Amino acid sequence: MKLWKNLIVSIDINTKGGKRMKRTAEITLTIIGVIINALVGGSVLLIASLFKNETFQEQVKNELANDQKLNTVDPSEVLNAIGNGSWWVVIASLIGLVLGIIAAVCLKGNNKPKLAGILLIIAAVVSVLLSVGVDWLPGILFLVAGILSLARKPKKEIVD
Repeated sequence: MKLWKNLIVSIDINTKGGKRMKRTAEITLTIIGVIINALVGGSVLLIASLFKNETFQEQVKNELANDQKLNTVDPSEVLNAIGNGSWWVVIASLIGLVLGIIAAVCLKGNNKPKLAGILLIIAAVVSVLLSVGVDWLPGILFLVAGILSLARKPKKEIVD
């Protein structure tokens, strides 16, 4: 019995390679999420600017007035709702974009993986909720990358 206690006490646990750990998966998911977030934000910004155009608004109002199924809908309310909602999506995309870039910088070189994981989870929740689900794909990518950042630990090496 005494032999086992001495053996267990003499084993030292070190991290393999020190603080270095590859975070390729997290960085890749984050960068893809940032790119998709930028594309979504840019396309919604383009749509929002299109809805500000007077001739486009008149065309939409005429089409809504000509459709028998949509006679009860006020075209001005539809245009205002789309215009206001698009700005929420742009704001959500910008928040996700900024937090994603900061998290990618924190993940680079495995400097602050916990901070990066928390930022990615916040970016996922905020961008999906503020955009009312439009930013769902970057949200999922950020969430997976954030969970990976928090859950993955360096491998332990048992040294005698």
